[in-house]
Amino acid sequence: MLSSFIKDLCGGGDTVILFGSVNRPRDFSRYLSDINVLVLGKSRISKVSSIVSLIRTDADSLTNRCYYGDPLCIWLIKDSKVICGSLPELKFNVTTWTIDTIRQLILNHMALLYENLLLGNLAWSLNNAYHAVKLTAIYRTIDEPVLDDKLLAGKLNNGDLSTLLLRLHNLRLSNPVINDEDADKVAEEVGATIGVRLPSVGDVREKAVGNPYASIQCDNYGCLVLRSNEEPWDYYYI
Repeated sequence: MLSSFIKDLCGGGDTVILFGSVNRPRDFSRYLSDINVLVLGKSRISKVSSIVSLIRTDADSLTNRCYYGDPLCIWLIKDSKVICGSLPELKFNVTTWTIDTIRQLILNHMALLYENLLLGNLAWSLNNAYHAVKLTAIYRTIDEPVLDDKLLAGKLNNGDLSTLLLRLHNLRLSNPVINDEDADKVAEEVGATIGVRLPSVGDVREKAVGNPYASIQCDNYGCLVLRSNEEPWDYYYI
């Protein structure tokens, strides 16, 4: 199905680029990894496989996004494979947009880690924990980031964060579940690195007791548990 999807895009004259762990076999999890596809062009897309994460834009917009610091361009410059067409020359600058975007992506993954733990979806909790930690490692090494997990861990001057990244890497490949202890380590290391007080799993469970479908939101001040039976003014940081 994927090959047919890409063939149709290439046949329409679009540029098609694969990026992410699909190009790094030792980081690719057959359980949890998706396939990241960038399309430059205007061909009509009728159906996208559930394993495909698709980004569509044009060459000029992509060039501007990279120039102004979109973190996506880290992956495109360092970790992409052109299937058909051509990738424009990209110049990536680290800007406040880069830093702010990576921080928010980290916080989004932390919120999803907590939500999936409440639901008992341990595999997806693990996946979000891994992405939160990997983005934190990239945040720490933003001037010269690498994307291979083992090489990235080696660049860190933080033994605990490096060890945690490698542990989550191994769990994704072999035993895709996470326990509360590892999740608490993620919250501790990520929070310390980006300067945000992230709650323990126990604190989240306590605030969400009786409501496993509670929504979690994390920002620069911490995390909120939003329960459907509360009014907006009843929300407090954990």
